Amino acid sequence: MDIVVVRSGGVAGMTRRAAVDTTTLGDAATEWEHLVRQAIPQIVDLPAQADQRVRDAYSWTLEIGEHRCETPDSALTGALRELAERTLREGRRPR
Repeated sequence: MDIVVVRSGGVAGMTRRAAVDTTTLGDAATEWEHLVRQAIPQIVDLPAQADQRVRDAYSWTLEIGEHRCETPDSALTGALRELAERTLREGRRPR
């Protein structure tokens, strides 16, 4: 499964991108897939505030397999936040 995360905005207005393909992770894929199973229901339940932008706050775009969402930092919680931050920290940087 492909996971792509883009975080933009913040005070500096910088954009960070990272991606993980769980099919290439071997034994580590199980841990990622468990986190994905926890995060996907949160995408469906994201509040309608996803279109509201807050000055100097981060905005996130996540693509998890066939699921996609755009959300402000304040709505990114729980497993979805953990997955997003871990992807930025451990994923490869797409060009």
